[in-house]
Amino acid sequence: MNRNIIASSLILISLGMAHAESFDNLAQALASPERVTSLSIKEFDSNVKHLPPKLGALINLKELEISCLENLEDIPVEIGQLKKLEKIIIDNGNGCDMNVSIPASIGDLTNLKVLRLFGALGSGETGSPVKPLPATISKLQNLEELDLGRNGLQTIPSEISNLKNLKKLGLDYNNLHDLPAFIGELKNLRELSISSNHVIKLPPSLSKLSGLRISMGNNYLKLKDQVELRRQFPNAAFDFENEYDDDAANEESPK
Repeated sequence: MNRNIIASSLILISLGMAHAESFDNLAQALASPERVTSLSIKEFDSNVKHLPPKLGALINLKELEISCLENLEDIPVEIGQLKKLEKIIIDNGNGCDMNVSIPASIGDLTNLKVLRLFGALGSGETGSPVKPLPATISKLQNLEELDLGRNGLQTIPSEISNLKNLKKLGLDYNNLHDLPAFIGELKNLRELSISSNHVIKLPPSLSKLSGLRISMGNNYLKLKDQVELRRQFPNAAFDFENEYDDDAANEESPK
């Protein structure tokens, strides 16, 4: 290849990289939509109930993070236009409470690898009903990490059974009492976190998974319970570490 052509190509690539930017201000991001690859919206603003449809203009966006927008009601349907999105984090933040509707168009984000909705759908503790997870989540075939922690869940959405490339599933701080058998059919699953669900029953199908790490802290587990779980699921590595030092704390794991 001609050296001049190679040099020109490298200049174009470097210019493209120079225009790829991270923003922490939505208004500034929307002023230069094609330059934005990462957007973080974290500042508390009680007036924000809806994000603008212009969010769909951020066509090169790869990472979107939102936290502590307590009055945010929904994510605009136009998010489905962001075909390059690989990571979405909607986190209720430390001491915040969110209750956000996720649009069905999220299923159009076929490149999405990480979806963290920790407390985003609502905890159910404030009287507002927990927002449902759209059924179209089943279309996210490249999803590797899903966090539904602190969403007041009593059951696991069946659509998760279709996420065959899922490697990490977070279900901490919910109201779960058992897990569906289909969790054991997620053959690529390597991390399952179900801490702080009080007493929770594991399905026998989990024994099919080799190399699975299961975090079960703060679940009122006694030493005999831990021993029995290790017996039932010899291929799994358990973590029973409890973050609280109180009467409900798990007993120490056997050495």
